[in-house]
Formats: sequence, C-alpha cells, structure tokens
Amino acid sequence: MEFITLNTIITDLLNTIRGSKISQSETISRRQIEAWIHQYRALLIKRDVDAGKMPNPDYIQTIPSIRLEAVNKTADSNSLTSESFVLRTALDIPNTIDFNHKPGFTYIGTSDGNEIQLIPEGRGVWQQYKRFTPKEILAFLRDHRLYINPVTPISEITIRGIFEIPTDVSNFINSNSTVVTSTLDDRYPIPASMVGALKELILSKELGVIAKTPSDNKNDGANDVEVNAQ
Repeated sequence: MEFITLNTIITDLLNTIRGSKISQSETISRRQIEAWIHQYRALLIKRDVDAGKMPNPDYIQTIPSIRLEAVNKTADSNSLTSESFVLRTALDIPNTIDFNHKPGFTYIGTSDGNEIQLIPEGRGVWQQYKRFTPKEILAFLRDHRLYINPVTPISEITIRGIFEIPTDVSNFINSNSTVVTSTLDDRYPIPASMVGALKELILSKELGVIAKTPSDNKNDGANDVEVNAQ
C-alpha cells in the first residue's frame, strides 16, 4: 500500500516552484520547504482541532518506548505523592499541537494498555489526599518532560499524540535505536485529502504562486498548461 512521504511532498513542491519560473526558485532549499510543510501542517491541524473536529488518526504518531528515571523532588509543592522521588522521562518529549490549551497526547501509558492520566501540574499536590484515588497513576508535563507518580513499578512508557514536527518524533525514536532509518521516506502523518491544501498554502503564502487553477495562456493551439504565478 502506498503512503505519503515527506520526500514526495518536497519533490512535488520543488517541481511546481521551478515550473512556475519563480526567479528565486534555485535558492529555495529542500530544508526550507520541509520547514514550511511542518508549519502549515500544524496550522491546518490546529484549525480542525479548534473547530471541534475529532483528530484524524492519520495525524497521530507513536513513540513506543520512553525510558523513565527516578529523580528527587524539587522544593516546590507541585508533587504527585508524598514519596521522596518521582519518575520522569529520561529525554525531552517532542512538542505537541495543543488541544484547546491541553497538550496533544492521545495516549500515555504502558505498552500493554495501562493508561496514565495526564493532569495539570498544580493538581498533583492534592492527589495524595483524595479518598478514593490516592494511588491512581498520574502524570504532568513540565519543561518537555513527563513526571509520573511512582505508585507502581514502571520502567518505560508509550506515548501517542499529534506532534508539531513529525521528524522530531522519528529522530527521538532513532536516538534510542541501533538502527537509524530515514525520516524523509517514512510515512508522513497527514491524510491524503489535506496534501492539496497544504501545497496551496505554501505556494500562495510563501511564494505567491497560484497552483489551484493551472491554465494555458498561450494562443498557439497547443494545450501547454502552466501554473499561474502572481
């Protein structure tokens, strides 16, 4: 089954840019186009989320194994339990696209499906005093790391979510693996129906190219279609 890759989108955009005879086209790098793709993907997804639409499963990426480390609590009061230490992800978590002022995680938990509830950091200090759920496994996000109350032994967690820069997730996974794969040829987390809108935004907003309506502007009897440029 075919899937969309970052490499494919970059190549398609480069071909369109060069075909529309933009004077600065040769100075536009693949890295710059990649940055635009991530930027406008995030914009389109945020529009959908803010409009109340359910997140498309094609947006979601999985980080299957994140190692946890035990750390001493700081002097502040934002703690999850009365224990002297908490668990923390050993590495920074890539930025997510927010869901109405909440981090864009769709799952935090163990690989066997034991879900961990994400709560605001300030709520953690009160959890130990709750009558019915003092031992519930909870987590909060601080400075790009997840902190988890150590009510049961956990050595690693799995995370799924909608991340701002998809290649950051691939790089995160690769940094923990002995086998490094190409991120440009991996599946890019975007539905096929959104690719056209993504390309149009980049071409029109960044380059002034109208790619939606190709036309034959030559009155020579041939059907030579060119992309319109402003």
